Amino acid sequence: MINDNEKMIKEKLKFFLEEKVNVHVKKNDRQFWNGLIIEKKSDNVFIMKENKLGLVHLFISDIYSISEFKESGSW
Repeated sequence: MINDNEKMIKEKLKFFLEEKVNVHVKKNDRQFWNGLIIEKKSDNVFIMKENKLGLVHLFISDIYSISEFKESGSW
């Protein structure tokens, strides 16, 4: 069974992928990644071009939250 947070994250990932929007991903392990979602590998796995790490696998189960990336100082 899919929970509401996971459903919301999937909807955001789909949108950010289609619109080619840079994202800020907060992970459950307290790390964060910034970059572009470039491909959907399966229902629960996406490929992200992270700004510092390059290509990484992004698992939905690892995501705490995802939002549009904002440059620091642009608040």
